[in-house]
Amino acid sequence: MTNAEVAEFLTRVGQLLEIRGESFFKARAYYNAARLIGSMGEDINRVVEDGKLGDLPGFGEALTTKVGQLVKTGHMDYFDQISKGIPAGLLTLLDVPEVGPKKAKLFYDKLKISSVDELEAAARAGKLSKLAGMGKKSEEKILTHIEQYHKHKARRLLSEALPVAERILQLVQGIKGVKRASLAGSIRRRLETIGDIDVLASATNGGEVIDAFAKLPGVTEVVSSGATKGSAVFAPGIQCDLRAVEDKSYAAAQHYFTGSKDHNVHMRQLAKDRDWKLNEYGLFQGEKMFPSKDEEELFKHFGMDWIEPEMRENTGEIEASLKHKLPRLIMEKDIKGLVHIHSNFSDGSLSIEQVAAEVEKRGYKYFTLSDHSKAVYVAHGLDDERQNQQWKELEKVQKKHPGLTIFKSTEVDIKKDGSLDFSDRMMELFDCTIAAVHSSFTMSTDAMTERVIKAISHPFVDILAHPTGRLLLEREPFSLDVEKVINACVAHDVALEIDGHPARLDLDWRYVRKAKDLGAKFVISLDAHSPIDFDYLPFGISTARKGWLEAGDVLNCLSAEKFEKWLSHRRKKKSRS
Repeated sequence: MTNAEVAEFLTRVGQLLEIRGESFFKARAYYNAARLIGSMGEDINRVVEDGKLGDLPGFGEALTTKVGQLVKTGHMDYFDQISKGIPAGLLTLLDVPEVGPKKAKLFYDKLKISSVDELEAAARAGKLSKLAGMGKKSEEKILTHIEQYHKHKARRLLSEALPVAERILQLVQGIKGVKRASLAGSIRRRLETIGDIDVLASATNGGEVIDAFAKLPGVTEVVSSGATKGSAVFAPGIQCDLRAVEDKSYAAAQHYFTGSKDHNVHMRQLAKDRDWKLNEYGLFQGEKMFPSKDEEELFKHFGMDWIEPEMRENTGEIEASLKHKLPRLIMEKDIKGLVHIHSNFSDGSLSIEQVAAEVEKRGYKYFTLSDHSKAVYVAHGLDDERQNQQWKELEKVQKKHPGLTIFKSTEVDIKKDGSLDFSDRMMELFDCTIAAVHSSFTMSTDAMTERVIKAISHPFVDILAHPTGRLLLEREPFSLDVEKVINACVAHDVALEIDGHPARLDLDWRYVRKAKDLGAKFVISLDAHSPIDFDYLPFGISTARKGWLEAGDVLNCLSAEKFEKWLSHRRKKKSRS
């Protein structure tokens, strides 16, 4: 199991204990364990293998035994024990935003509600508003959240689905008779959220491979099993569809099952225009099949360059490929420095020294230390005095790491009126300013747009962070005229952030593409608060690739010297104007 999967499971244990009416302190032990495992940089499987689980803070003998069993087997006897007598559907209430264990228990105890559908029916009938601590506004909010739940319930973050997919792929590759296998579908195209996982395999006997697939470790339910296709649900509740084809059809099948649907329709029309036929079995002229050992050869039959999977959304990639004008998409190795990192001066878990050590360990040459400003009080934002203390500590760390450049930065809050959370006198002292909205999300489109553009026009704002404020599967973007904001960033030479945290991936790749066409500059950030966040850079890279970005579009592909030159040049230019 991954750290994230273990953390999710332990959170469920804590929630279940609360629903049962157990002491909150008992539940808190599991919440604390979930937070610790979810945020630590070390693989939980390695910790268990090394016998060091009991060394973690808060891990007594009982918790160590239970979590050890979970990590080793994917199962916990204690969970089965405390689940007895609790309807299975009751836990699904917790997937509705803002319905925590206490409310779930209230709804069950008073109204015997044990499913989201029952909760929705009760809310529409006005029954929830009559409960203690509830009211009409609370009832209306729950109905809104239920709509979000129905919209997102079948999907997971890419970061949650990808480790499961890669584990399944490895197992499929080990099945006897499988010649080659790969991921397909939306997960291969690196969409930000994933429904089912798609895996493709070539084999001489597809039926035997499908039978073996149904018996793989981690399968909790077999949905279907046939001669060429099988579907199974794997822990933690993700469905995987496996297609088995003959090896001669593998290239065409890989293209077909990767999608997207619109890309495939366009490619089939391209084949039809040449009196060919393209489907999952191959590319044909009449009965004759064009041999294709891989996708690259399949595209060559059309006189096209191979199209990266992330680009296959029918947004011009086919035309560009035919003209041999596809961009050379950015790669992780192009990144030279890390942007937007928090320390324990605000809401990060690492000291500045630990951040610097982590950055150096990963081979990067610089980073921006970007703690929150004072308005974000829940994140222990810094006022002027604490900001000065942070700078003093930064200078000490910089001396210990001469090969690393640490930029004095801030994630300054954009207040409701568009002003910034530091005075101009303080703002001038930063090397790099990252501005962000963290409050008042319900403003009108015009008001929010005006607010953000006012901040962008400030002479010392360098980067606009997570521009639309979305939290995937959790919170919709705030209402914003994104194109106006992009144009303002271009006009004021402000870079747009692609926040690589998998719960954000903001700016959305669709807007990234539009912003690139308008001449915008970008940074791909970590928005890192803990060691595990340093592993999230590939998700920001995937978003950039889906938006057709090249290394030249991304500022933190520059060397430390050139990044510093960009910052200082634009500040001088703007202060003169």
